[in-house]
Amino acid sequence: MRIKQYIAIVMAVTIVTLAIGFLLWNSEEQQALGPGYSHTPGEGWCRGRNDAPVTIDAFIDFECHICIDKEHLVMQALDMYPQEIKLIYHHYPSSDFSHKLTEGLEAAGEQGKFWQMHDRFLEDVPDDISDLKAAAEGLGLDMQKFNEALDNGKFAETVQLAKQEAISRGVEQVSLFINGIEYQKYPGTLVDLCHEIDEELERLAANGSN
Repeated sequence: MRIKQYIAIVMAVTIVTLAIGFLLWNSEEQQALGPGYSHTPGEGWCRGRNDAPVTIDAFIDFECHICIDKEHLVMQALDMYPQEIKLIYHHYPSSDFSHKLTEGLEAAGEQGKFWQMHDRFLEDVPDDISDLKAAAEGLGLDMQKFNEALDNGKFAETVQLAKQEAISRGVEQVSLFINGIEYQKYPGTLVDLCHEIDEELERLAANGSN
């Protein structure tokens, strides 16, 4: 009887331990990704509610100052419309180094820190490869893994395919689209962007869309 009780206790403890371990692992994964963040390979990196009525597609080159200014506006708009907006970031590099920057974003994303690197770029775009690697180190990334991915071009094809996909969709330059309609201010202001978001929300409401 004691042996059976002992076995039952051991099994119960094992089950509880495994359950706690799974929950902690899942929590760490979610924390790394961040609430409201998701990624589907080939479809861009998403930030915001999946069921948001307004989707902003951003085709970004981080060597383009206007792109960065626009992206700052979108970040502010996301704070102002947390229930209504979803941002989808797409790679659209125009030079060898901006291509490398986007590879760095993917390499950071492999470690669950795409958006942390993205936001780092918004504040201070790296000037060269060593600066890019310093940014990665500052985020606490596994530098051996990051350096190997960057030096070996692990994500070069991923970035190239992302740009080719954008071009096949008719995107001819770095740009923002609000539910498929190009935002044509260069770079515009937060007031301009919010006005177009409000107009789209009003249009959706008039058509009975959520």
